[in-house]
Amino acid sequence: ISSVAANKKKSIERLLQNHGVAPVEELSPLKQQALACVALPTCALAMAEAERYLPNLTARIESLLENHDLLDESISLRITGCPNGCARPYLAEIALVGKAPGQYSLYLGGDGLGTRLNKLTHENVNEAEILNILDEHFAAFAARRKPGESFGDFVAELL
Repeated sequence: ISSVAANKKKSIERLLQNHGVAPVEELSPLKQQALACVALPTCALAMAEAERYLPNLTARIESLLENHDLLDESISLRITGCPNGCARPYLAEIALVGKAPGQYSLYLGGDGLGTRLNKLTHENVNEAEILNILDEHFAAFAARRKPGESFGDFVAELL
């Protein structure tokens, strides 16, 4: 929310908290970076969930990150309901592009700055498959990354 007078800031923050909107500083780096398009049921082009699925997906990915002591890593995640790419998935370190209900194409290896395109690594995968693939990549990243190397840079070298 922009252009808020200083004397109104606290009341707006309380209002947001009362409606379940956490302050940015309380969000994990993954949640701070995550983007989704509106997808189903709003967009007529959508073939899969995105915006409504994002909170559940980020929670599951955070669990994997925590298992590998990577919860504080800033990783860009984008999810869209169709290939049109309204949430700019093709630039993210991790991206899901909807193909059908519960089915996505998984893209990996973009950079956090949005200056390198990611690559399609798996087509028509469901959540369980996506989480297994990410878990393997997180394990390798935690074990073999170079100092200061981002997840996207690490994965891009593997692809």
